[in-house]
Amino acid sequence: MTGNHVPQLRTHYLWVDAIVRSPAIPELGVVEHRIASPWPAGYDVGVRIERNRSTFGLWDATIESTIDGSSDTLTGLDALHLAENVYRSVHRDVMKAAHGEQWTRLHAALVDCDGVRVAIAGHSGAGKTTLALALALRGAQLRADEGVFIRGTESVGLPRRVHLKAGTFDVLPEVKAHDSLYLPYAPPVWALDPSTLSIPPDADSAVRGIDLVLILDGWDEGTTRIAPMPAAQAIQSLAEQSALWSDNHGLTLRNTAALLSNAPCYRMIRHHGDTGADAVEKLVASCVTPGT
Repeated sequence: MTGNHVPQLRTHYLWVDAIVRSPAIPELGVVEHRIASPWPAGYDVGVRIERNRSTFGLWDATIESTIDGSSDTLTGLDALHLAENVYRSVHRDVMKAAHGEQWTRLHAALVDCDGVRVAIAGHSGAGKTTLALALALRGAQLRADEGVFIRGTESVGLPRRVHLKAGTFDVLPEVKAHDSLYLPYAPPVWALDPSTLSIPPDADSAVRGIDLVLILDGWDEGTTRIAPMPAAQAIQSLAEQSALWSDNHGLTLRNTAALLSNAPCYRMIRHHGDTGADAVEKLVASCVTPGT
């Protein structure tokens, strides 16, 4: 398939547009979402995909980036690894663009809950996505499940599909009512577009300050509890995880310090099996001066 007969996928990732021309490949849906962007993109990642001529079921791709003028050619990939490479290329350029604009990425989820913006941080597997999704199913706006950009006191979520593991459906069976894209990893992953939730994220309030920072700190047999975290400890925790995506440690520390000068930070330890949504809603209800 060539020329105008090749379907085109175009998705906005803040500073970068992903433009994919390809035959129908379901796994490429992981790149696509319908989250509105707060501004027009200044860069493109252009992808053209064709069938591999020697092996049925494999694909060849050319990926071109306008942010650095690079062009990569990939050959003989199955659909899952093809989609993974496209996805990584787009997010690589998003990170480059963010750094150029002096934004720092936090390893966190972002939800707007009753007018209060909450950043939910924690290591991989800490339950950020499950907690954010639990709040979204109760009416919060899910802005991001894995990445939040901060600059000074501003924040914006990294748009992408929410990545779910099989255990999520056990904890939140309501998620089964929402369409999600199956990705045959081991273990498998499902990718859910946040725009399909009851209150999808909008562009008008996409960029604003964070009101609360919540750091997830594991589970135990006690009741779920939240306690204030000293700023110095919070800065260290957030900066250490942000450093995984940036070698500009000075910028990371400045943006993290600016965030915590404007938003209190709390530490949450949850009872086994508890998403923590009830405790977060109680904390949010105690906030009398949410950001605007």
